[in-house]
Order: sequence, then C-alpha cells, then structure tokens
Amino acid sequence: DTLTAYLLTVAHEAASLNAKWKLPEAQRNEMLSGLAKFVEGKIERSFWSPKPDRDVRKLAALAALARYGKARTEMLSSIQITPNLWPTHAVIDWYNVLKYMPQAPQREQRMQEAEQILRSRLSVQGTRMAFSTEENDYWWWLMQNSDVNSARLILTMLDNPAWQNDMGALASGFIGRQKNGAWHTTTANLWGGLALEKFAAKFEKEKVAGITEITLGKAKEAIDWSKVTRLASNAQPMQSSR
Repeated sequence: DTLTAYLLTVAHEAASLNAKWKLPEAQRNEMLSGLAKFVEGKIERSFWSPKPDRDVRKLAALAALARYGKARTEMLSSIQITPNLWPTHAVIDWYNVLKYMPQAPQREQRMQEAEQILRSRLSVQGTRMAFSTEENDYWWWLMQNSDVNSARLILTMLDNPAWQNDMGALASGFIGRQKNGAWHTTTANLWGGLALEKFAAKFEKEKVAGITEITLGKAKEAIDWSKVTRLASNAQPMQSSR
C-alpha cells in the first residue's frame, strides 16, 4: 500500500508538469481499486514496524485516492483523526485529503487546523528549513523523513494564498538541507526535483536579465545575463590550469 500510494501521488504531481508522466489508465485504476480496498479493510497489509502505522498508511492511501477523485467521506471513519499526534508527513497527507476532497465534513476548519500544526512545527534556521519534530518524523520504513516533508510542504502549499509570502524562504531553506548537492534519500530527491520544478514554473517565469559587475583590484568584468546561455548537458567541466 505504501509503494502504491507513493507511485500514484508522485505520478499525479509529475503529470501536472508533463502529461507523459501520467500512469496508464488500466494499471492506475487497478492501483486505486487496491488502495480503496485497503482503506476499507477489505485487504489487510500487516508488517512489522517500529511504531504502529496503520492509520498513517491509510492516510497516505486516502491522499492518493483523493487526488484522483476516488476518496469517499465514509472512508474517513476508518482512521482516528488526531493530527496533533501524527508525524509531519501524515499531517501533510491529511491536508491533501481535504484539499482534493471538497465533500469532506468540516473541511475548512480541519484544513486550517492542519495548516496551524504545520506552521507551528516549521522553522527556518539561517538558510536551512527545519521542523521541530524532525527526530520523530524519520519513518524510514515508509520512505518518510524531513527532506521529503520539506519538499511536499512546498508542493502542497504552492497555490495556497496564505503561504505565498513564505514560498521563497521555504524553497531556499529546502535547498539548504542538501548535503553534497543532494538530499538524504532517493525519494527525497524525487520529491525535491518536483517541488523545485513546480516552484520555478510558478515564480520564475521571467528570464533573468540585468548586468552583474565584478571587481577584483583593478580588474573589472561585467556579465549581461540576457546573453548567458545554458550549459549543454554534455559539456565537459572546466579544467584547472594548476
């Protein structure tokens, strides 16, 4: 159920950037049907885990179903709704359930509650985005960690008017979480790529222009950014003369 929900969710995000990333309809419908049965208790998936995780896994499944219009209000009765007690990735899933499920009961109130919880856990420390709950948010067996949460928060709130003034700080703070040019896990790098692609599509539509002047002693150089071209992907790195 975890892998199925993950694949459906990232495919939904990726398809909004490029339609070629849509999953084939037949296979997608099979996966959605399986997740619905899991949420309803018709399919039982029981594995060892460091913490009880059934409700959290059902939230991920519900969030995936909601994106495709397959979540029903009666499915919500299969989980205990206690967002203050959930890890951050589950709160993000819960917000997305409500975001894509307009018929959910007490929807506006519950969305505001989820937003408040996320804001209360969020901090930008220097140039790095962090959560106060990072230690408890590392659910490795479900492919969840704070790098993933940071990327998914950006994706989730990208079109929320109340978060627009925060987006620049969130994006730079998320990049600040990288080590050696990458995030902690493969899944975090996929979520991160999607988050920054969608951020750029929304906030960086205009081409870079203007002049940058560089001075070192008596030497001066100027860069006209309107004339700068992107480095080809097969270009060789510059070699040091030393």
